[in-house]
Amino acid sequence: MAGSKIAREAVVALTTTVFVTTAAVAQAPHSVTILPDVPEAPAITRLPGISLATLELLNSNIKVENPAGLSVDLVPKLEVPAGSKIGFRVATRRAGYLILLDVDANGRLTQIFPDPTAATRGLRDTINLIKPQRGRPYAGFEFVAEPPAGVAMVVGLLSDKPVQVVDLPDTPPPAFAPANALKYVRDQARTLKVADPDGGPLAQLNWSIDGKFYLIK
Repeated sequence: MAGSKIAREAVVALTTTVFVTTAAVAQAPHSVTILPDVPEAPAITRLPGISLATLELLNSNIKVENPAGLSVDLVPKLEVPAGSKIGFRVATRRAGYLILLDVDANGRLTQIFPDPTAATRGLRDTINLIKPQRGRPYAGFEFVAEPPAGVAMVVGLLSDKPVQVVDLPDTPPPAFAPANALKYVRDQARTLKVADPDGGPLAQLNWSIDGKFYLIK
């Protein structure tokens, strides 16, 4: 995966509605493989100046397949100055393995959670397992927004199989094709398969996906 100008911070806590579980026996984390036939990038269509109302409209109208009912929301707001912290509320109706991605204003894609270096530290497969819980949905994920300024996007991927790291290509800048940006990430994620820990054939991942556009000023 390409590098990023987004500075990542550690996950500090999860509240009662969405939490990270641990397993008694540690296993080696899974990685994913990109198949050779990847979808083409959407056509470039420059979006003129964007307002907060436009961001909210995009976020309410752009939908992709989401059978687990995954929900990712930014807090405290969709417009953030460079250098400020962004937090996330995450909820799901089904258990799964959560990946959070950030796409900056230039289209550079970075994995925010779990830490993509976790594999080298021997963390358990369940480090990013989340489960539905009663009450207010909230997860204490956060990172610091850094330049470039412009329209960016955070994407939540929820897999039905254990996976901690995804290797996806950069996307077209979100402001160029906002209606297709999330679908482009979805199409790329569909090309991924996970290795069988017992040496069997690669297995298809079933994803639930949600995303939100935000503006770095």
